[in-house]
Amino acid sequence: MAVQYRLSSSKNVSARSFGDEVIAANFTRGVYYSLLGPAAQIWEGLIAGLPRDRVIAEVAALSEEDAGAFGAAAMSLVEALIEENLIEPADGIQPSAWTPVPAAAGAYGFPMLERFTDMEDLLLLDPVHDVEEMGWPHTNPPAQAG
Repeated sequence: MAVQYRLSSSKNVSARSFGDEVIAANFTRGVYYSLLGPAAQIWEGLIAGLPRDRVIAEVAALSEEDAGAFGAAAMSLVEALIEENLIEPADGIQPSAWTPVPAAAGAYGFPMLERFTDMEDLLLLDPVHDVEEMGWPHTNPPAQAG
């Protein structure tokens, strides 16, 4: 059976593609991520709903690395994306069109997920995450039961 993925269903995960780079953020953890080159291509293929093995094989064909080593690195990438709650398995997705884009210069190396915590405090600072029962913003304190 083909394994498919989608962007995490968490409302606190967001991602944006910038051509040869994908930036993703997990606002619950206060972490953001960069996927460059082959990692970005794998991300795009997975988010398009294509089967994991097909995506990895098509991107590996654009790499000078040994196919087995590339496949192992790609599987580690997918596992890291799941562990970081950026993607999740999904069944029965209707794939959209996707074709991997060759590297701008030369061939791809190994795919990697770069993880950044330097903005953790700012990403976690969002006041919407600190909403109480009453909602935010509010100016009057809640009535006391008496």
